[in-house]
Amino acid sequence: MMKDTRGGVMTQRRRLLAGAGLAAAVPGRLLAAGAPDTLDPGASGVWDVIVAGSGAAGLSAAAAALESGAGHVLVLEKGPIVGGHSIYSSGSVSAVAPSRSHDPNDTLGRFVEDALEVGGGTGDAAVLAKIGEDSAGVLDWLESLGVFWSEPFIAYSGKQAKSYAMPGNSVGRSYVLALMAHLRRFGCRLALSTPVTGFRPEGHAWVVEVKSPQGARTLRTRSLVIACGGFTANVEARMKINPLLTPDVPTSANPAGTVFDGATGELIECAGRNGAFVTTGFGLQALPFWGGRLLDYQGADIYVDMHGRRFVNENSPWNVISNAILSLPERRCWVITDDRSFKGATLGVKLINGVVRKSDSIDAMAAAMDIEPVVLARTIEDYNRAADKGYDARTGKRLFRQRIERPPFYWGAERIYVHTTLDGIRTNRAAEVIASSGGLVPGLYAAGECAGGIFGGDRLGGAGMTACFVMGREAGRQARQERRSSRPQREHPRAWTQGTAEKPAGFAPRLFAACVSE
Repeated sequence: MMKDTRGGVMTQRRRLLAGAGLAAAVPGRLLAAGAPDTLDPGASGVWDVIVAGSGAAGLSAAAAALESGAGHVLVLEKGPIVGGHSIYSSGSVSAVAPSRSHDPNDTLGRFVEDALEVGGGTGDAAVLAKIGEDSAGVLDWLESLGVFWSEPFIAYSGKQAKSYAMPGNSVGRSYVLALMAHLRRFGCRLALSTPVTGFRPEGHAWVVEVKSPQGARTLRTRSLVIACGGFTANVEARMKINPLLTPDVPTSANPAGTVFDGATGELIECAGRNGAFVTTGFGLQALPFWGGRLLDYQGADIYVDMHGRRFVNENSPWNVISNAILSLPERRCWVITDDRSFKGATLGVKLINGVVRKSDSIDAMAAAMDIEPVVLARTIEDYNRAADKGYDARTGKRLFRQRIERPPFYWGAERIYVHTTLDGIRTNRAAEVIASSGGLVPGLYAAGECAGGIFGGDRLGGAGMTACFVMGREAGRQARQERRSSRPQREHPRAWTQGTAEKPAGFAPRLFAACVSE
């Protein structure tokens, strides 16, 4: 169980109410389309910064650019609502913040080590270090915008690095609303339902082609930030990476299949056509998202197949868990926890919708699942014995927060959702886009899910949102600096070479287009 050193449950409740107040104070119309003149930059005709994408990375970039003195900043959003994928986030933010965690092992080295281990040792240590270095500042910055943080915990797909989240429902939406309220104070321009159809350099500016509700437009900007998400909604591309991610597997940005998910990768491809180094070989991440799973921390729930038997170490990286679920005949499983665990933000809505149910006994739970009660009881008994010992020899699980024993039991069926892209536009610590030639693409920046190769083959729990905030802010600060005609050519980053002189197979500067057309 998570240790609460700041007032326990009452503190959590106060923060929950505060979070609800934030959501109420920021009107829903902030998520609505901008005025017809949103695309007008004023007399100069050139925007200081244009940001493509309105998720956490894009909004953070716009905020940082404005805070740094940019006068004309425009956010372009492909979809009809602000927030992108971030609006569905459970909110975990991994951070190096010993002043908050009071843990002497809460160090930058541990953060980078954990991220590299989860990613299979192929992540970019330099960029990961940047994310860790600035993570505590991100917590402070968001707190100044009205966000309230939980006590630290170890997120799923985490190791020892600490994570934080804003208590309450719709956590990702709360982050987006806080950022939108901040941007509104600066007079930031926003255009919804306005996809970028292409961009190209011209002189010392970028020409950005868009398709707005009023028709096609051509915009100019000194600096362009790509924060458009990945390609999780591109079924053809993702099946080339993992054939198990068939069209019937939804994305976590569109969990019910009824809203917009524009993460199809066109701007990644466009960046490649304009000289960007686009990584391939890292793949993407899938995870159980909108079913029975209620917890964002490890060691307080179990996964069982449709016959009531455990089949995976629940502390494994997400891709390990996801492939294990997808390999089950039913391609789904049951997730079980009890009354003692700390439930996440989705509990209320899942109970109302019947996605999660409560049972007063193991026998009643088994009957509702259509599982032999003796089988489920034995599974839970075996798990509890392992929890008492702190080690499960069958699965290798070592982190246990509690036994599963106190009714009511919370349970529900869970399936897999395509969550995030790990391939994408290569950047350095300054969020500058690396050129396939080994230098930089002047005036072009990338942050968020479209920035590839940062985490390697899987993503540390909670670090995805951290990267969006940290690298989004860095992109905005750097983009504020007016693009110069000539910038020093920098050496190509070598994090992926693992000390060799040549890039291994699979990491050649191939375009995303080549990935999906082979």
